[in-house]
Amino acid sequence: MMDAVVPSAHQGDVDDASPVVGARIADDLIRALRSRGSALATDPVVAAQLRAQVRVVLRGTYDRLGVAGLAGTDAGPDAGPAAGPAAGPHGTPTGGRTTPHGSGVGGARARQNIHPADSLTAATLLFDLAFTELVSSGLDPAEVARALNAAIMGEVVPASLNYVDVLIERLAVAHSEERLGISRELHDRVAHGIAAGIQRIHLSRQRDDASPERIDEALRLLESALVETRSLALDLRHSVGDKHLDEAIRDYVADLSPEPPLVDAHSYGTARSLPTGVQEEAFIIVREVVHNARRHSRADRIRLDSHWLVDRLIISVSDDGIGFERDRIRPGALGLIAAQERAELIGAELTIDSTPGSGSTVTLTISRPGARL
Repeated sequence: MMDAVVPSAHQGDVDDASPVVGARIADDLIRALRSRGSALATDPVVAAQLRAQVRVVLRGTYDRLGVAGLAGTDAGPDAGPAAGPAAGPHGTPTGGRTTPHGSGVGGARARQNIHPADSLTAATLLFDLAFTELVSSGLDPAEVARALNAAIMGEVVPASLNYVDVLIERLAVAHSEERLGISRELHDRVAHGIAAGIQRIHLSRQRDDASPERIDEALRLLESALVETRSLALDLRHSVGDKHLDEAIRDYVADLSPEPPLVDAHSYGTARSLPTGVQEEAFIIVREVVHNARRHSRADRIRLDSHWLVDRLIISVSDDGIGFERDRIRPGALGLIAAQERAELIGAELTIDSTPGSGSTVTLTISRPGARL
């Protein structure tokens, strides 16, 4: 019996079908990702970018197969502006619209806080869908597999490198901000208290009738500076590391000084591991919020609640202190502003609810698409 012969696709047939094929594969890919709760499909802007990526991969596949690349514009319902002209260097299309490809995709995914697992899942699904579609048109399976794999890897490798570059840059900025914050705290809280205490002592020594009150005042200032120094040391010593976020928070609260206001920590639900960067940033945010409440709220007690839900983690820090007006930025609120910026970096949300005379509640919500907490 003669071996079956796989017919070759006619050049014109491929040219005519390519835009339709690209749209169909993109539709199937987005449906498959949406069923998995992937952020690549649930966000319309990202889904539009994904359609553009499918076009780039298929164009590269056709080029490697020696047939014409994709022409025209995909007609899918979510094509959007990302399915525009061909991209130039760094993922910027020559027509002026932003269509990230290659390394640009990795940077975009990092800035959109999309986990690399989503991108790898999309690459695997795209290979399966595109392979089935292209082979059904009569192209040689082995050639299709090689060309498709090369086209996908041509996008995945630079994207992965750029993703890491963006994360490293973020980490460097975060570390720089952390150092600046520590420097500011040492200058404003510790150095000022020590200088004021020393000044009181010098004034007392210059007077023949040095009063015990001046000495006592100097001692209070120096003792306060010592408390602040210990507080900063405590902040620097604690991190998540190999622990769960819940455990790190519990250890931090247990090590807080016994001076009021006291902090009560409670956890509800089943604690789970978060991505390392998310855990560390979340811990720093909680630490800053607790520190801010202890220093400025004049509260009797502070309550810290962690709610581990199926699709998100909600951490709230509430105090019964003096509260403040949200439209007025006081010195103590600068830490909360930095906490909000950190929350944005990990795709979380930080809300502040405060009324003068009625205390404050700061809530951190970390949502993960597809219940991947």
